[in-house]
Amino acid sequence: MPIADQLVVRRLSVKDVDVFRRLRLEALSHEPFSYASVFADWARLSDRQWRQHLSQPVFAAFLGGQPVGMMGLRFEHARKMAHRGKLVSVYVRKGKRGTGIAANLLREVIDHALAHGVIQLELAVSAENSAAMRFYERHGFVEVGCIPDGFLGHDEKHDEIIMFLRLAPPFGPGEIICRTVPESRNQTFPSVSFVR
Repeated sequence: MPIADQLVVRRLSVKDVDVFRRLRLEALSHEPFSYASVFADWARLSDRQWRQHLSQPVFAAFLGGQPVGMMGLRFEHARKMAHRGKLVSVYVRKGKRGTGIAANLLREVIDHALAHGVIQLELAVSAENSAAMRFYERHGFVEVGCIPDGFLGHDEKHDEIIMFLRLAPPFGPGEIICRTVPESRNQTFPSVSFVR
């Protein structure tokens, strides 16, 4: 039976904190050069802090009831950035890579992002992680920048590649809308629409 037929992908709740902890620590332990975070920092988090991390969406993939991968989504809260989301904590167990698990996780994250008004996904990946970059490129992400020495640690330094995927047009085809929001009830500003 193909893995896709056996795979279950779902959002983790605070009741799944042990699943999240196991996957996150496994990722940081097995792939220390792929993440900005460090195993030791996460290993000493309290249960409350682990649960707090699940206040933003984290999706996990399960095979035969066992967790084999995860992918998180971070929303921006500033009003002018609310259309943007960031992929974080991406991990698939080594023996399960190349089987479609990451693609299924990404599909769930994209569906969730769109349902919550996110039209642009962004991520940062180490320039040394060519396999991850190829995966993202296959799924439509494009490289839009590089932060030199973005990752420092383990007596090494690596550039950080910024990638981006537009999920939907921001204002409809060919249209840009600017609206100013009154700062008080006494002020009113007209809405302005510019069409390219």
